[in-house]
Amino acid sequence: MKKSLVLLLLAFSSSAFSADAVIGIYCQENTNGAKVYLNDSYKFDCEDFQREAFLVDEGTYQIRAVLSVNKEKEKIFSASIEASSSRPQRVRVILPAASLTAYGVEMKVLRDQEAARRLALEKERKLAAAVKSDIEKSEKGDLKAIQRLISRYQTGDGVDQDPQKVSFWTDQYQALKKEKDRQIKLAALNKELEANPYFYWLGLSPRAIENSNSSASSTMVTGLPSLTVVDLLSSPSIYSTRRGIQNRIEDLEVHAVRWANPDSMVAQASQ
Repeated sequence: MKKSLVLLLLAFSSSAFSADAVIGIYCQENTNGAKVYLNDSYKFDCEDFQREAFLVDEGTYQIRAVLSVNKEKEKIFSASIEASSSRPQRVRVILPAASLTAYGVEMKVLRDQEAARRLALEKERKLAAAVKSDIEKSEKGDLKAIQRLISRYQTGDGVDQDPQKVSFWTDQYQALKKEKDRQIKLAALNKELEANPYFYWLGLSPRAIENSNSSASSTMVTGLPSLTVVDLLSSPSIYSTRRGIQNRIEDLEVHAVRWANPDSMVAQASQ
């Protein structure tokens, strides 16, 4: 401190170093241990609220204060000032947030590369698992999986592009889709058959007899002869309806044979 005062007094003395300028460096809070450089020349280590003054020639000066946080991080203060003999210059050293050292930058690059490598490996693992799952599901007839597999072989997503496999799985998809649609139609036709049985009222008679204690069942048992006549009168219409449904079912069965084996005699006969 005494040295600083002496320098300041000399700076303002008319008889001493009139051409020299004064730079005052004030270390602020949380700067303890920071190394201070004046034009890359080390001057002192900061202590909180420490003040130092330096006589310099007039000109431009760079003031830097560097506080090492660890091997990879440091806090750097930097300022540029114009030193003039007409007026002392004062610089307040306030350290910013820590930044990476050259070693820290190098380590960050290496960590980022390793993270990218692991991410790529994980992506490859997930892709391989997805491809394996699609193949297994496709072999079991999963239509959505087959669509994904076709797309993979078309674009090379997780597998090599393969036009032959695209063609193979496209044929499989079309065949399975037709079979699925056929099964849906068959189920609907079978429901229609169930909804149009022969002798509907007569078919209800056994249950009516078992529950003859109820008034509704008793009424049905009493009217059974009349209901039987109704069944007989409606038989031709029921027969026609059921025959039409059965014809559609048989037609679906013929188409199934044709799809499964285009060269079969049934397929050729139906062409």
